[in-house]
Amino acid sequence: MRGLSDFKLGDRFESPESLLEESEALAFARRFDPQAFHLDEAAARQSPFKGLAVSGWFTAAVCFRLIHDSGIDLRGGIIGQKIEDLQWLRPVRPGDRLRVQSTVVQIHRSAKSPHRGTLVFEHLAFNQVDEQVLLMRAHVLASDPPAQTTR
Repeated sequence: MRGLSDFKLGDRFESPESLLEESEALAFARRFDPQAFHLDEAAARQSPFKGLAVSGWFTAAVCFRLIHDSGIDLRGGIIGQKIEDLQWLRPVRPGDRLRVQSTVVQIHRSAKSPHRGTLVFEHLAFNQVDEQVLLMRAHVLASDPPAQTTR
């Protein structure tokens, strides 16, 4: 597991790919985002998406799983502090394959507790033809083991 001191600006992590199954996207939309362009192909063709679009919230959830699987391996888990920016750049379709590239863009150490701090990641999600589909800038908590005192 990595601690705060194990990260450097520019560190990059690549996730494996994930196939967005239509059945999972539809089930998510029915439960959490029941808009016609997520559920009904005919209605979706009449929408600005010109076809069935996967819910952006489902896309974000899949991307978080990919971020987790990218090898960041943050000590204590990936504990989000805030999302500074979240952009859905183009529609994601059932059957698309997504992957996420995560880059450390800022590191902030706590003045009061220098073994703790915040890592800022820029996460870019790409589809199977390398089009960017999502951009997220996220702040996560990070820590090093507390310093051992000797007596």
